[in-house]
Parts: sequence; structure tokens; C-alpha cells
Amino acid sequence: MTHDFRKKVERGFERFSRLVYRNRLAAIFFTLLFFAALASSLPNLAIDTSNEGFLRKDDPVLITYNKFRDQFGRAEMVIIALSPEKVFDFGFLGKLKRLHEELEEKVPHLNKITSLINARNTRGEGDELIVEGLLEKWPKNEQELAAVKKRAMENPAYKNLLLSEDGKFTTIIIRTDAFSSIGIKGDVPEKRKFLTDAENSEVVAAVTEVVEEYNSPDFPIQIAGSPVVADILKRSMMKDMRKFIAISLVVIAVVLFALFRRVSGVLMPMTIVILSLFSTFGLMALVGTPIKLPTQISASSRARA
Repeated sequence: MTHDFRKKVERGFERFSRLVYRNRLAAIFFTLLFFAALASSLPNLAIDTSNEGFLRKDDPVLITYNKFRDQFGRAEMVIIALSPEKVFDFGFLGKLKRLHEELEEKVPHLNKITSLINARNTRGEGDELIVEGLLEKWPKNEQELAAVKKRAMENPAYKNLLLSEDGKFTTIIIRTDAFSSIGIKGDVPEKRKFLTDAENSEVVAAVTEVVEEYNSPDFPIQIAGSPVVADILKRSMMKDMRKFIAISLVVIAVVLFALFRRVSGVLMPMTIVILSLFSTFGLMALVGTPIKLPTQISASSRARA
């Protein structure tokens, strides 16, 4: 019975091959038309380098994590570290204030930004509990600046968060929105998605653009945080994919030419490989499947195949 079924399948492929051969021009036309339809979706191809991208949507761990994010927001943050000669210096603090305000104005999807400029300072004086900003009253002289430094260095809430233990580093902490702005109509939001990878890249690009204007030998700045790592990883992944796919195609072309010793023996298989590769990416874009870290392995494997 299995043998008969296999024979039927083989005869079916044989009849299909004859049909394609007899109508080869039409077959080529419809193949290219199908490819063009899929390739037209390529501009919509998304990239996902988040840790959640490794898990299925119905994974219990991801479901639990999303419930946590629904309730408590997003844990990721961009950290800008600054290491001047002196943190508590009028020149540095003035420049820090301008940087803080520009980031607050220009960074999209911003939930909260915290630095020494707007840090809360809670302290007790006698029977009073005083809650104010550390620099709410801007110091006017060295004595007042020294008092601000003393309060900051003694505040355990700042230690190794806004200010290093030795007082040589300070940071600006940027927390982004937990949810995407996509799908918001008026004042009534639809079912909201979490901040997308594209929006995360917008945040990193805006922060980088602002920071580059201020970064200098006397105002050294470094950027860190999981959104930054994800953005760098995405750009590296796309660069590596392009490079490895190109290398794979070149190797395939060389091997094909060594085997067949003719141009048609190279062009025809290579055309099929390239059409298959871009059709796959187009189909991924069409059904909303993003490129993830394992995808580059799949793409290179398909090119080698």
C-alpha cells in the first residue's frame, strides 16, 4: 500500500513537471509575479532582538512576565554615566542640567528621567520631615554647593545609583513607557501592545543624538542599559546577516561553477536560492513574523542550501 502511494506521488510530480515544461513561459511569469507579491511586503519586515522573542507567545514564563509588566510597568532603562573631574562643580552641574532638560524634551516614549537635577531629597530636621529636590534651590556659592554635596553623599538612596560611592560618577536614568503608542485613538486606548523593538530603537537613537552633542573630554559620557544593548545587537545582527548571506552566495557560486563549468549552471540555481530567500522574508513580513536572533542562522542555512 505504501509502495502504491509512493508511485502515485511520483506520477503526480511527473505530470506536474510536464505541465510546467509545456507552459514554461507562463510558469516563469507566475513565479516572478508570486515572488513580487511577497517581496512587496519586505519594507514591513520587523526585527525583534528582545529576550521575549526567544519564547512562544503561549509560554507560561512569558505569560507570567507580561502580567507582571501589565501591573508594574517596564523594568528596562537607559543609563547615562558621566565621569567628570568633579561632580559637584558649578560648570558641570550647569551642563548636566541642560543635558537633563534636552533629554526630557527630545526622547520619545519617555516615562521618567532621573538625575541629580531632579532627585528627591528627604531628610529630617528636628521635628520636621523635609521633602524637596536636591537642587530645587540652586546653590549660589561654594558653601551652599558643599552642603548639597554633603547631603548627596550621605543619602543612601543615591549610593551607586545616581552617584558612585566615591563621588566620581553620576548618572542619568531614563525609564521608557511600558506600552507602545501604536493603536491609541483619542483618549480611549485599544488593547495596547508593549513597547515595540522599533520604538525602543527610536529611544536609543534620540538619546545617542543628544548625548553626542555634549560628549567631550571634560564631559565624558557613556551609555548603557538593556535597550541600548538590544539596539546594538539588532544592528550587528542585520550587518552580520547581510555579510554572511553574501559570503554564502559567493561560495555557492564558486562551487557551482567548479561543478558545471558553465554560467547557466551558476545563474539558474542562484536565482532559485535568491528568490526563495527573499520570498521567505517577504512571507514573514506578510504574516507578521519578525526576524529574531535564530533567524540569521536560518537565513544563512537557506542560502547554503
